Amino acid sequence: MREYILESTKKQKYRFGTIPVFVDEDPGDQVNIPKVLDVLYDLLPSSFVRHLEGIHIKELPVFSERQVNAMYKDNKLYISPDQDNGEDLLDDIVHEIGHHVETLYTVDIYGQPELIKEFIKKRKELEFEIRSEGYWTEKYDFEKLRYDEKFDIFLYKRIGKRMLKMMTTGSFIRPYAAVSLREYFATGFEAFFLGEKNELHKMSPVLYQIIADLK
Repeated sequence: MREYILESTKKQKYRFGTIPVFVDEDPGDQVNIPKVLDVLYDLLPSSFVRHLEGIHIKELPVFSERQVNAMYKDNKLYISPDQDNGEDLLDDIVHEIGHHVETLYTVDIYGQPELIKEFIKKRKELEFEIRSEGYWTEKYDFEKLRYDEKFDIFLYKRIGKRMLKMMTTGSFIRPYAAVSLREYFATGFEAFFLGEKNELHKMSPVLYQIIADLK
């Protein structure tokens, strides 16, 4: 137990308010972690991070498997140390805090049928665009709200990032917002707090208002 405590203390280099930040793998000199945490502290209401137990900067196998840089699980954030700069790290942390916010305000967010309608409408528009480019979509349910790995692979492997970005421009704030309803929210949350409020309001007015109303 003593060795565990000493090892945890060694890894815990910073704090975000009362939340411990563990750096298992240093992202390098291009990332100023204290500065990122200071920006984050000023950016988000403290109510959005209540019950958050920790932020861990470490590489996980799932990151390479799913080609992502971060994940939220069990009231903890896991962030890859592979970051280009401080802004890159800030983006990832805010996005994953968005997923934490989902657990705090589930009814306020997903109890709104207008949000689901907005998302499905955009999904149907995306399906039309995909079919217009000659792809078959019959295997995939574009009205499914939950994350579907096969659908994710279809979008990012079969369609490809470049084409998907073209197809979602003007409809989704980011291509990844099309993957699931949860990612639609978290990506919108990221855009709202990182300088794209106007774009989000224009593109996804229902999502924008739900985020704006959260306390």
